[in-house]
Order: sequence, then structure tokens, then C-alpha cells
Amino acid sequence: MENKVENLLIIYSADEGKLKMLLEKKNEEPYKNYWIVPGEVLDTETTQEKSTRVLFKNITSLNYGDLIQGGVFTEPGRKMDGRTIAIVSIVITDRSVVDLKRKKGFEWFEVDELPKLAFDYREIILSVTDELKAKIVQNYSDILLKFFPSDFTLTEFQIFYENMLGKKIDRRNFRKKMMTQNLVIDTGEKTCNKIGRPGSLYRFNMENMRGKRL
Repeated sequence: MENKVENLLIIYSADEGKLKMLLEKKNEEPYKNYWIVPGEVLDTETTQEKSTRVLFKNITSLNYGDLIQGGVFTEPGRKMDGRTIAIVSIVITDRSVVDLKRKKGFEWFEVDELPKLAFDYREIILSVTDELKAKIVQNYSDILLKFFPSDFTLTEFQIFYENMLGKKIDRRNFRKKMMTQNLVIDTGEKTCNKIGRPGSLYRFNMENMRGKRL
């Protein structure tokens, strides 16, 4: 029996300081009503990159930009219908944009509060997410610019960074570093909070953030 290749796509987004991912609900046995990483078996006529591009568009109705490799998983007993190798790709996107057009049956989940997952998807997600968190902390390949392409508050960004780092950071020192090193630009706009004081909105200073490790 030939090995099958399962092309999996993990779609990540930063939302209110949390790292979230888009999962699909399984509507048939086995594991009916469990959640899975979106994917499909790769056919012999399609490249993995093209398959991922089509998969992302089918889920979100959007085209993606950068594609990040998430790893290859070769555990022999992954699936019940023979040897299936999983290739994982990552796309980082804006949740608010995706939610305007995404298909039904897909929901966002915090990576630290995952639902019931079928097969070995939990292990795959944890492995890929751990590596992603390390890249975020190091701003590997300017990955922070992908998570925050538009306006954000410094509080929101600090909470997100702390969650990736796994520990708290002194608020004043963090803000001072962002400001004195000109890593962010004040947009002059504020949040429209119904409760509490409006927060100032910033954007990354692209020139200074590229190649920058916090």
C-alpha cells in the first residue's frame, strides 16, 4: 500500500492578545463532532503549495501572502486507513477579515484552550505552535509584522508577547523600549471602548522592526 500525504493548513491570528487558530468541525465518523486541522489528501497532479493556496481560499475566500512551513509528521499509526504522512503549512492572517467570508463549520480557538481533537491533531498543533511561539519571541523573519499588520494598542501587543514568552514583562520598561527605540508609530487614533478609557493606537515602524529582536 502506497503512503498517502495529508496536506494540513493551520491558520493563526492574533486576537485581543491571544494566539488563535481556525479549526474545522468533523461531521462524520470516525470522531464525529470532534475538531480537525483543515486539510486534504495531496493528489499526484498538484504541488503542496498550490494545494495549500486553494485550501486557504476555499475556507476564507481570500488569497494569502506568505506561507510558512510547519513541519512533517510521519508517525505510522496516525490514521486508520493506512500510512499517512502529514505536511503542515502555516498562514498568519487577520481574524476580522477572515470572519467576513469564512465558511461555516470553522471556528477560532485559543491555542491554549483547544477543543476535542480527532486523530493526532492535538500533538501536531502543540508541536507546531511551540515552534511558532519561539519564532514570535525572536521575531524570526519579521513574523510580528505578519501578526500585527495594522493598528494595535501597546497593551494588546504586550499581552500577546507575554503569552508567547510565558511570563510577565514590566509594563513601563516594555513601553519605554518600544517608544525610545522608535519601534512603533502613534497613529493619533484611539480605540472606541464603551467601558474604560480609550487606548492609543499604534503601528509598527516597519523600517526599525525589520530584523529586530525584542
